[in-house]
Amino acid sequence: MAVRTVEGNEAWRGAARSEASQWAATVDRFQSEPVRISHTPRFGLGRDARFFCMGSCFARNIEEHLIYRGANVLSKRVVSPKSEWPARANGFLNKFTTHSMLQELRWLETPPGDPQAHLTETANGWRDLHLTPGLQSSTLERALERRAWLAAEYFPRLRAADVVLMTLGLNEVWRDQETDTRLNAAPGPWEVRRRPDRYQLEITDAQDNLDALEEIRERLKRLNPAMKMVVTVSPVPMGATFSDQDVAVANSLSKSVLRAAAGAFEARHADVDYFPSYEIVTLSPRTFAYGLDCLHVSDQIVGHVMEQFMQAYLGEAAPRLAPEDFTELSYLDANPDVEDAVRRGDLSSGFEHWMRAGREEGRPLRTEQLSDRALRAGV
Repeated sequence: MAVRTVEGNEAWRGAARSEASQWAATVDRFQSEPVRISHTPRFGLGRDARFFCMGSCFARNIEEHLIYRGANVLSKRVVSPKSEWPARANGFLNKFTTHSMLQELRWLETPPGDPQAHLTETANGWRDLHLTPGLQSSTLERALERRAWLAAEYFPRLRAADVVLMTLGLNEVWRDQETDTRLNAAPGPWEVRRRPDRYQLEITDAQDNLDALEEIRERLKRLNPAMKMVVTVSPVPMGATFSDQDVAVANSLSKSVLRAAAGAFEARHADVDYFPSYEIVTLSPRTFAYGLDCLHVSDQIVGHVMEQFMQAYLGEAAPRLAPEDFTELSYLDANPDVEDAVRRGDLSSGFEHWMRAGREEGRPLRTEQLSDRALRAGV
């Protein structure tokens, strides 16, 4: 990672160029919610830009708020039975590390010869550790069917994307030494005890993540040479760490490593930009920024983040088409038939249904008693 240098006079001009470059001059902005960050994007995006979001659960929040503002989000529509993953319909695709995103792109270009070799058998069925932690075990047939659908129907949409928006989540990566792949989910303790030589944990550094980002870009550009990338660091803290550190300390290390990698990556390429959603959220009052679990980002602040995002990259405010009190999870809670349609892949989102029919039908936006998933998400 190269040291960045700025000529002396230019450095002082940088400090004087705007109030945003001086902490004391704008400290009052940290007293309000949410924090607003001065950001000049490296490129603009058109209103018709097609987005594909990859990354942690924060990427799922971003998708929803892009859709609320009329954006074309290719990564939203999925097939996801609630029995397998009860949270956000496409949350089973959460990718917490640069390495798990890279693995899917490698497979998109060169499919694995034996997909079953990348599944893990448990007492209750089969797990795909390249998908999100907490995904229910399934039959071998179902696990292979889902993997085939991802390869044939989901990730190929990247070829049509104008911009890939990536959220980087963790720097702790489990490696499956038998298949020589880096996993997205940790193997269970029973799996590690049964196969102690198969799995190892890697605490990655900034250079390792930068190398992965470089390969991700190379593969994306082969899919679509005109594609642009926006990278951010997820403001969702670690729920647990496998290192021997306090989880708060491990989280600080993880986010710092990823932020350094993202900054170096942006500096190398004119078609890559870093957007400071991590800074917006973490510098805002915590009770405003996070849900009851103190992990997941509140829906309200995601809306503010994406308002700033759209203003920066479109050059104008993108009007929110959804009512201010509309959230995806609360709408699905109130309308189970709509959630069934979303999980079958008939609709990309509950908001799509509300725009098509829900308004005219007078569908409720929420129930009196929100579900646990909605409460955890701070909607």
